[in-house]
Amino acid sequence: MHNRREERAELIRIFEAGVSVQMLAPRRVGKTWLMREVADDLLRNGWEIVFLDVEGMRTEKEFLGALCRKLEQTAGFADQLTRNLKQRLKQFLAGTADGNPIEALGRLDAKDFAEALVAALDDARKPTVILIDEISLFVMERLAQDPDGTKAFLYHLRNLRQSYPGVRWLLTGSIGLDAVARRSGIQGAFLDLEVFALHPFGEAAAASYLADCCSRGLVRKPFALDAEGLAHLAAELGWLSPYYLKLVANRIEPRGENLSGRRRARKEDIDEAFAALLEPVYRSNFAAWEEHIDKNFPAAERLLLHAILDVCCEAVDGEIFDTLFARLRSEHPTISVRLLKDMLCVLANDGFLQDRAGRWRFSSGLLRRYWLRYLHA
Repeated sequence: MHNRREERAELIRIFEAGVSVQMLAPRRVGKTWLMREVADDLLRNGWEIVFLDVEGMRTEKEFLGALCRKLEQTAGFADQLTRNLKQRLKQFLAGTADGNPIEALGRLDAKDFAEALVAALDDARKPTVILIDEISLFVMERLAQDPDGTKAFLYHLRNLRQSYPGVRWLLTGSIGLDAVARRSGIQGAFLDLEVFALHPFGEAAAASYLADCCSRGLVRKPFALDAEGLAHLAAELGWLSPYYLKLVANRIEPRGENLSGRRRARKEDIDEAFAALLEPVYRSNFAAWEEHIDKNFPAAERLLLHAILDVCCEAVDGEIFDTLFARLRSEHPTISVRLLKDMLCVLANDGFLQDRAGRWRFSSGLLRRYWLRYLHA
């Protein structure tokens, strides 16, 4: 159940319908793993796949050069694609497009090269998906350097998706692309993409994943879970992502009776595992959450996001909106209801918080305790 077969089948259905996808996936839920599994599924069905991680890239030409090199490595039709691309490039280079196509990138506007590239894929008459990971980080980097040029490039890519429907796209990143687009006023550049939300595991999938980890020797001391133990672990962890499930599993010292050939993990054993993970030696396991805010948001937003999390971590069940707004306003007098709602949506999309029965609470009980212990101001 933890292999996400339903999600994989749904993504394939969307692509087969001729639609491209914007996958919204909070941190640590396995988005990159899912992308690679979908890529393998599509390859088995006769599709061509191009997978590109653009984190750290700084220019459109760097992005397109990396994409072109990936295409040249595409086993199924590299020679045909190169011929198609050279032919397309001649339209932009007065009939001269000899040599390596990447050399033409230095002589062309990035938008023209992008069109030649996508059109060459479309000419191949073979269904293709371009999977781009960490696109939101790339977009943020470019917007900081050249807002107008970046917006023009992104709208051009939207036009290419509409003009060359034989090429589908899957865009995702560790920051929700929707949040980046809304902040920068470029939502229109992504309106053609179908939103696909990837969520953490449910309890049944979490149990399947833990059992698989134990059977494959991926945890220090394999254990068995009964229904009571699973419910307790799920309630304490809250955020049932593969990453944190495995972290907890690796700290469990099962001391219960034998169950299906393994010692049962008791509630006390699970509690001790949570306590162990909050020791200073394991702080690095949570560093990505703090870095995510500090690296990817402007200074004013960073302060506000930290303040929201400080309030919400104080109680297990979080805080209601009105009380949260009143407390924040004393320290941030310029905050508006609209701004707070936007910031809460950002924190929800990025996996920090969830709205549970009108209360904004940490999605992960483990992260809440970490925040309260080490980061609460």
